[in-house]
Amino acid sequence: MRVAILETVKTTGGFEQEFDRLIIRELQKQGHDAILYLPENSNLPVDFGIPIDYVQGGEIIDYEGASHLKKIWLSIQRERRRIKWFNSAYEKACRHEVDAIILTTATYRYLRSLHKSKLKNSPIPVIFIFLGVNPQEKLKFLEQARKCQSYTNVKLKVTTLRDDFKDDNVPKIDLIKPPVLLPEGIKVNPVLSYREPIRIGFFGHYRKGEKDVDGIIQAFLQCDMRDKAEFVIQAAPTSLEDRVDMDRIIQKYAQESSVHFIKGKVLGKDWYDLLQSVDVMFLPYSNPRYLYNWSAVYFNALALYKPVLATSVLNPEILSNYRIGQEIDLNDLTHLSHQMHDFLWHYREELPVYEKELQRVNEDFSTKLFLQNLLK
Repeated sequence: MRVAILETVKTTGGFEQEFDRLIIRELQKQGHDAILYLPENSNLPVDFGIPIDYVQGGEIIDYEGASHLKKIWLSIQRERRRIKWFNSAYEKACRHEVDAIILTTATYRYLRSLHKSKLKNSPIPVIFIFLGVNPQEKLKFLEQARKCQSYTNVKLKVTTLRDDFKDDNVPKIDLIKPPVLLPEGIKVNPVLSYREPIRIGFFGHYRKGEKDVDGIIQAFLQCDMRDKAEFVIQAAPTSLEDRVDMDRIIQKYAQESSVHFIKGKVLGKDWYDLLQSVDVMFLPYSNPRYLYNWSAVYFNALALYKPVLATSVLNPEILSNYRIGQEIDLNDLTHLSHQMHDFLWHYREELPVYEKELQRVNEDFSTKLFLQNLLK
């Protein structure tokens, strides 16, 4: 098959292009030809090494640096352009230039644009991938999905770890497992080995009031395992207020030899090298949306064979079905300290179990199975 990836979002070091790359590489592994469809006069910050063709309707709309009011205007403009991009893709489909078209990170807004475009009547499969659907958007998603039932070649694929659509009676929706996210150019050793100190990585943006970094560090220090472990924390504040508070935290723990800070944003291969440099991933996500949307960092950790310390909110199906780490409680820092102590105390003896279970995860959530389910 010749498959086109229609990408209408441009990010720097973001998930969208990494997800595109994963799908493109798996298409190639399974013997398909991949081509990239881009809006005219647009480019992406990554070269996938595949042919590029352009759809008409204007270039990609970029929100970066825009004010709230400007974002509203840009959103309206983006939807208008999206309809034109879809119409242009429809013309290519009618000429059978490709055998299928995939939109990799769709939302209900994409379907709203689809209804107004010719692409809904495509003579070839048009596959929309949704990265989970949270309750706040579910009704809007279902409203648009129901309107797709008469579109013969439109396929709606929701990547999810759970089934929230049992009673909604929308046969067009196909639930599929998300894939583990193995970065390109990063070698993985599926054999886990013990070393001291055990390096625990705590990465991501810092927002004051969202993650109690100070309290988490205190819990780590109080678990009294400083001779066996060290905490590696990314200090990447998102605002001036966040930067001031992060500087305070760095200064507070400047003399702690078991606490290390990585300052600023880390992108591309440097980001994945950073993930590779630790033994364990600390994932303190508390936003309820992670019950419905799978975490890219979590699925990076799985692909890189990293045991995890994760909250009950973060894709709980993983720790419920695979023994690859330990659940943590951020609401009680004393309890968190005990959990970290127990995890680190038993880490060495549990390594063979973590290794076996991570192998099982990588088989169950492989990119091979993901693509097969996507094209099914």
